Amino acid sequence: MARPKKSANDPATQDQILKAARLEFGEQGIGAPLDAIAKRCGITRPSLLHHFKSKQALVGAVVNDILEKTRQRLLSAIAAGEGDYVGTINSVIKVLRELEEEEKGVGGVLMHAMLNERDGEVTKGVTELIEVIHSTAVMAGAATRHPADELRAAIAQLVMGEIARIAMADSAEKLWGKKDGIQPLFQAYFLTSSKP
Repeated sequence: MARPKKSANDPATQDQILKAARLEFGEQGIGAPLDAIAKRCGITRPSLLHHFKSKQALVGAVVNDILEKTRQRLLSAIAAGEGDYVGTINSVIKVLRELEEEEKGVGGVLMHAMLNERDGEVTKGVTELIEVIHSTAVMAGAATRHPADELRAAIAQLVMGEIARIAMADSAEKLWGKKDGIQPLFQAYFLTSSKP
């Protein structure tokens, strides 16, 4: 007896495609061929196109998946902080790093997509995440330490620096060295009071 076929709209298949696409886009950029993505998840290109009608739709789905996972993790970390300034601030950078460890290719996809589209949906999504972090920092007490515009700019610099470092993977060590530069900068700015 033949094995029953999976449903054409099986969520597990879509998740496999998203994971394969994230890895390929992270390694090769948004120009990664659909054939490579299909091969990585063990399906054919026509099967991939059954789930995602175009490459642009697939890129959008991957980016939305990344942004949604990041948003959910940030919100969970914020809720767990319960107003503890130090704990909340430390958890933000931890969330970004854990996501990359568990979901390889996140930084590469975001960086490639932002460079590819400039002021499109990906940039809007990352801006939204920066705003979530900014609002969290303000609610946790950062506004008493730094002016709001400066605080937001510092958050954007640290987030984009971390995305760039993650996107560059092993090559990042050539620029940044072996030591972690983001964590000390993050802690120095957020956890050291600039006001007497």
